[in-house]
Amino acid sequence: MKSTGRRLTLSNDITSLVPPKSIAQGDYRLTTIFEDDRENFAWKIVDIKQLGPAVVAGANRPVNWALMSVRPESFFDAVEFGVWSANRQPFDNSLIGTYNQEWGAGNPYSLRVDHVATNHLSLFYPVNKIAYYNITIEEFEITSREEIMFKIKETSQSLNKIGE
Repeated sequence: MKSTGRRLTLSNDITSLVPPKSIAQGDYRLTTIFEDDRENFAWKIVDIKQLGPAVVAGANRPVNWALMSVRPESFFDAVEFGVWSANRQPFDNSLIGTYNQEWGAGNPYSLRVDHVATNHLSLFYPVNKIAYYNITIEEFEITSREEIMFKIKETSQSLNKIGE
């Protein structure tokens, strides 16, 4: 694994209550925020923050959220997603980090610093809310073997299809 030196900041506001490339059921939604399907490249998440505070306004913000590497389209249907979100999401290997405003002024962030995402990042958050986020990622060149290892790590103990 070798750093390319390229860093990106993802700080788009999800601007719709029903964004494209998302799935929802019950109280939760999973929305794609980043895709890179190139082979032999991966992204290490360097930092996660809530975007704001000057930007955060309105009744829908701030919102608790989780950064995931699972794709919304990897679920068979909304019912399967609903079961996963209610029972398995906090324990899923695709969980990278979280923002939780109830944790107070100390540190409302939690990040798996060793997690490397191979193709995809998504945000898991309450349905009928709009989340702000500011995520810094760093690009790495990886071997085919490393890519397989990272994909297995992201999907182990998962019933979803690998690579989706």
